[in-house]
Amino acid sequence: MTSEVSRRPSPVAPTIRSVSLWSRIYGLGSVYGKTLRDSRRAILLVGGLMGVALIGVSNAIVSQFATPASRQELVNIVNAVPPILQGLAGKPVRVDTLGGYLQYKYGAFFPLIASLWSILALSATLASEARRGSIEFVAATAMSRRRIALEKLLGHITGLAIAALVIFVSLVIVGRTVHGLPGDEVPVEAAGGYAIWLFLLALASDGVAWTLGPFIGRGSAAGIAGAVMFGGWIVNGYQAAIPSLAPLANLSWFGWTTNHIPLAGVFDWSSLIPVAIVAIALCVFGVEAFVRRDIGATSPSPTPSLPPALVGLRGPSGRAIGQSLPSSLAWGIGIGLFGLAIAGSGRSFVEQLGNAPDFVRLLNQVFPGFDIGSVGGFLQLLFVEFGLILAGLAAATLVSTWASDETSGRLEMLLATPLSRRRWVTAGGAGVLVGVLVAAAVTVVGIALGAMIAGGDLATPMVGSLVLGLYAAALGGVGIAIGGIFGASYAGPAVAVIAVVTWFVDVLGPALGLPDALHQLALTSHYGFTMLGQWDPVGIVASLVLAFGGLVLGAWGFRRRDLKG
Repeated sequence: MTSEVSRRPSPVAPTIRSVSLWSRIYGLGSVYGKTLRDSRRAILLVGGLMGVALIGVSNAIVSQFATPASRQELVNIVNAVPPILQGLAGKPVRVDTLGGYLQYKYGAFFPLIASLWSILALSATLASEARRGSIEFVAATAMSRRRIALEKLLGHITGLAIAALVIFVSLVIVGRTVHGLPGDEVPVEAAGGYAIWLFLLALASDGVAWTLGPFIGRGSAAGIAGAVMFGGWIVNGYQAAIPSLAPLANLSWFGWTTNHIPLAGVFDWSSLIPVAIVAIALCVFGVEAFVRRDIGATSPSPTPSLPPALVGLRGPSGRAIGQSLPSSLAWGIGIGLFGLAIAGSGRSFVEQLGNAPDFVRLLNQVFPGFDIGSVGGFLQLLFVEFGLILAGLAAATLVSTWASDETSGRLEMLLATPLSRRRWVTAGGAGVLVGVLVAAAVTVVGIALGAMIAGGDLATPMVGSLVLGLYAAALGGVGIAIGGIFGASYAGPAVAVIAVVTWFVDVLGPALGLPDALHQLALTSHYGFTMLGQWDPVGIVASLVLAFGGLVLGAWGFRRRDLKG
């Protein structure tokens, strides 16, 4: 009896497809390529917006000041402004030329925009994927955690470099196409010096968020980095008028580069070296922090001991409040310190304003019937405008915390319990609004301390600073509505975009000649002069309607759509 043993054919080895170079640079072929691909819309939006604004502002300056006489009038106006109010605008160097006035009036505005975007983006680069759990799958492969972090970081740096390149090209276009008076030319060296300065300032600012993110989480890291950035800009602007701020200014990269005024033809290349060193050091430290710590393990900002009902151990509302509390405290402390620095220098403002009677008369025409030469007037001029954008970004962070339930996949488990869809939205909205109240309360404390240092009325500035809470609550409601109707992943970014675009319209609208109807659409234009005691009821009502109406719309929309990742 014989038997035949049949041989099985050898299994065919799977074909390993090579990844194209283009996919590694921009696509799904590498962590770097995916990071750059995911950021493409933000890069184009931020870079394109700033580039178009630079060209538009330059054309507006040349058309508005088209004669030597009008340029001299401009110089006289700048020279008449007291030093205490010149600080935030920058050093007035060659303001009778296009480049000099552009650097003086708007030069610091664009680095702030780039830094804000970078802080929000880089603080979330690893934190968002760690929260969703997707980074754990990447880390489980043969790729080292150091390489993952480096490729993520390099992807963001490339995006920031592209935005800076767009700024450079826009300035070169301005130098070639905008024909004004002799001296208005913008050389390539000046455009390059400005673009490199903007790139390094933004990288140093978001390096703070990148470093702190693995330790305290995305929201707190973004809040502290934003406070460091705005604080450095403020103390640098006022160190000439308030010498006691000089030591603090020397700790900031804004202070290090104060003599680098490229668009005015003044270069201080050596001052950029320490900024680059600090930026690189912060980035390296952030990479090592990600390598050495557990993925997603953060230590929240210290908070007071609270009852179980308020820290998430009893009900969805308590859980939402507990989640938002660290971020709200971080943002409140940051904005409060910003207000403390501004209010504390109010006495110097009042003293210097007394030496400029012509300027006082001009301010009285703009603010009729109000004592603009007071601490409250100073805060109205310099704190509210920048405090509002910080409040808007704080709202974006709190909304993103609420939205993380859905984007991370936790919401599927939550909704498997008796928790209803409507209750999840309303509880999350309550957490956002309570977080806003906490941040506003801490801000009021900072304003009060600053007003006590400067002397004068305390009650009016303290109550007036609550406008930041109103604005943040309104944007929080808008974010809840967008998240509920369209998807939670859109909520936080949408609130951040609304806050930045609104600030953009407020600051650059007059220079770009935008219609007043567009400016009236901005909620920030309907609050009145709150630091002087004048409140506009339209802004109050609109904020409350947006805050609570957003919760209703969000709950309605979420009941009618599927969950999204």
